[in-house]
Amino acid sequence: MLTYLFSYLLLMLVIMNLAISTLISMQFLMYSNSGSRYEQWIKPIIYVAMLYTSMSVSYHFIGVVAHEYLLALLIFYLVDKKQAILLVIITPFVRMLYMLFVDGHLTTVNVLASLVVAGMAIFYMKVFDKYVSNQTLSMILSEIFIVATSLFFAPFIPHVVIYSIFNQPTNWIIRATVAIITILITRKVYFQVTNLQNKNIQLQKEVIFDKLTGFFNYKKFEQDILLGPDKQTNTGIAVIDLDYFKNVNDTYGHEAGNKVLQEFSLFLRERLAYKLNSKDLGIYRYGGEEFVWMFDPNNFSDIGKFLKSMQLELSKLPLGDQNHLMSFSAGVSFSKNYKFNLKITFDIADDLVYQSKKTGRGKIVIEG
Repeated sequence: MLTYLFSYLLLMLVIMNLAISTLISMQFLMYSNSGSRYEQWIKPIIYVAMLYTSMSVSYHFIGVVAHEYLLALLIFYLVDKKQAILLVIITPFVRMLYMLFVDGHLTTVNVLASLVVAGMAIFYMKVFDKYVSNQTLSMILSEIFIVATSLFFAPFIPHVVIYSIFNQPTNWIIRATVAIITILITRKVYFQVTNLQNKNIQLQKEVIFDKLTGFFNYKKFEQDILLGPDKQTNTGIAVIDLDYFKNVNDTYGHEAGNKVLQEFSLFLRERLAYKLNSKDLGIYRYGGEEFVWMFDPNNFSDIGKFLKSMQLELSKLPLGDQNHLMSFSAGVSFSKNYKFNLKITFDIADDLVYQSKKTGRGKIVIEG
């Protein structure tokens, strides 16, 4: 009996490891920007692999298949509830295939019992999630009811009952207790891992984003434009400079100037974001009040007209606590004119905006 109990506890450690691995894999997918149309199928594939492994290990450790819904339950609460319902639906079919290979046959009763247990598992999850506000308690109650239901239908599902731990009346208590311990440990480890991951993502953002404006910073600008590889497609670069910003700083102080920059940045984001290719193009804060916008010229029939309409809007929009009415100057160049060299394209755009400021403010100069 002690050998059997030791094997069962060791099995729970294996399942816990599989659960944590599955959850972390799911978490990484949440941060994926691949945009692949096949991405939605990766989660079920990972889950089925983990589930089949846990069933196989379970069967060889203690001769039965234990805790079939533990992984789906954890995923349901911790990563993706909608996706987890799909995983719970998949579970009995994976188990039936496994039983088919183990036993060599399946009966109608086996199939119906497996589907009923899956349906009840979904019911428990939804009910406790809705009516129990504490996430941990909701998970525990769901697992207890799932274990009890699984044992109730065990006579109709081969290789589910744990026959030899103590006696039948305490069987469900032991299984539910071990399941709860597994859930609590897995949940703790999962959140520690995801917290570290979130901190790492935040650090990565701080490296390439400007804190004040939320745009890419100079380091990112340097990587993408000054030192980055040339794009073999026509790319537009606009250098946008906020006019008379130095007067705001000198008169009202840096805090007032920062407020103006933040609101101007929001203005730019709202007007330009829908035109940006989120994967390749973006807005950079090049200097104090100078911004670089890298865009796809194919999105515009007349870039000059578009920027002038932005100028008109900005002239009517008070910025900062002092309600400053500001303007901007801009120089625009295109990489097709310079063998797609982005650095040269930027230098030309920067020179154009400098020339425009020498003859006044609020001007847009577009090459050619």
